[in-house]
Amino acid sequence: MAVTFRQLKQFLVLSQELHFGRAAERLNISQPPLSASLRHLEDRLGVKLMERNSKIVRLTPAGTVFAEQAARILGQLESAMVVAAETAKGAAGELGVGFVPSMLFRDLPAKLKAFQTSHPRVELILQEMNSTRQIEWLLEHKIDVGFVHSVPLPDTLTKMTIETERLVACLPRWHRLATKSRIRISELAGERIIVFSRGFAAHYHDKITSLLRASNLEADDRFRIQHWFTVVALVKQGMGVSLVPSSLASGAFSDVVFVEIEERQAEHDVAVIWRADDDTPTLQKFIASIQRFGGAA
Repeated sequence: MAVTFRQLKQFLVLSQELHFGRAAERLNISQPPLSASLRHLEDRLGVKLMERNSKIVRLTPAGTVFAEQAARILGQLESAMVVAAETAKGAAGELGVGFVPSMLFRDLPAKLKAFQTSHPRVELILQEMNSTRQIEWLLEHKIDVGFVHSVPLPDTLTKMTIETERLVACLPRWHRLATKSRIRISELAGERIIVFSRGFAAHYHDKITSLLRASNLEADDRFRIQHWFTVVALVKQGMGVSLVPSSLASGAFSDVVFVEIEERQAEHDVAVIWRADDDTPTLQKFIASIQRFGGAA
């Protein structure tokens, strides 16, 4: 017969009290069942755990070691029960979170910190990737939630728009238009316009190039860029100009300026997305936290 958790608990209490009467009282049982439990435990282990007579009850060396291990096992069991209960309530566990790089300038760190503060036993596993890859990973159950530039979604995913963001012109600080507070896109005529590769984020790329074409402008297709940070770095070096999310203006970028665009349609949505059939408590608490943080529509 295997050793039971009840036997471990009874032995642990007995090892602490070293008195059958007091141990039985703590366990809310009579002394005979406690004595029988100890005897069965010793028979199962094949070792003597306690020396006892009419005057003394004390642990053997084997009993001392076994009491230490029993305490560790019961402690792990208690922790497992707590974590299981918290996980069922959404208060513990893991959550895979994808995000586009520019989310670092849209209060994502503050959003995540707010959730972690209120749910310290939930471990957030962060994955930086573009919107297309996040959709793929959500469908493959590799992440649980994503922060993306608004793109067409399959029916199995749902979204919550958290921000509608303007695009701005990113220019070298010495540029002819750098001192203006607002420009039209057409004023960038004659400039080398840098846009990230379409393969990195097709929907977002097409949004920007359509704005340029509406002003009879074209992006320079000689660049193969995957991140906004690279775009800004190239602008800083005088290699061109660009249209970028206004959130980048909050970054500590030197030698570049960000100028507002007059065109009303020069904007895009930022959204949090997840699997429509995912009703796990941890995810639902995360979505609610993002919504409470502000900006969700």
